Amino acid sequence: MLTKLTLSIDDTVVSEAKEYARESGKSLSKMIEGYLRGLQNKKKVLKQDEIPPIIKRLHGCIKTGDNRPHKEVYAESVKEKYHSL
Repeated sequence: MLTKLTLSIDDTVVSEAKEYARESGKSLSKMIEGYLRGLQNKKKVLKQDEIPPIIKRLHGCIKTGDNRPHKEVYAESVKEKYHSL
């Protein structure tokens, strides 16, 4: 079902958008609909980017014994592992 929507947008923006739509071979309505759908998809992606349960369970399972950043601890362990090769 289609619904009519009334928007108030600066004349210059509308003119440029219509020209862009014409050059793209699309209607301005379809372009705006695509943009709004993109917002919904972006919202869904953010929800899907939540940390998976297994990662949540693993979080904090390795203790470093100090307050150094995890990247520093990791870099040190890699250096130790490959130093002997």
